[in-house]
Amino acid sequence: RIMTKKIILASHGRFASGMLSAAKMIIGELKGVDSFDLEDYESPYEIYKNIEHAMKQENDTVFLILTDLLGGSVNNQLLELCTNKNVYVIAGANLGMLLELYLADDNKEIRTIIKDSVEASKQNIRFFGYPINDYVDHKELMEVNLW
Repeated sequence: RIMTKKIILASHGRFASGMLSAAKMIIGELKGVDSFDLEDYESPYEIYKNIEHAMKQENDTVFLILTDLLGGSVNNQLLELCTNKNVYVIAGANLGMLLELYLADDNKEIRTIIKDSVEASKQNIRFFGYPINDYVDHKELMEVNLW
């Protein structure tokens, strides 16, 4: 049976809704993805209560909660949801990670999907400068279509 997954983005400021907006621009409408911006709430606890309520409605669903900052107030509050066996909190979220998780093959084991997504995100964090050839070789420029 294919699992049902829900992806929740939670962050300081408007990072979560901004990431969702960017993902929609790339792949269109995203079903089963919600965002919670701390700017819209009094405290991270309010976000926690909203997600907890949703979890009670969908107890057969796997919840992937992406937070902006390891050790941040939003992340720390939402880690308390990991007392549920169907919840995974992933800190340090970025757009690539969201896309990887959303487009993942739902027949794969959830921990494998998460680990693959985190690894792909790490591989996509790079820096460049002048001259560009000091930072990347010509073959890689072609492979990842940098320009």
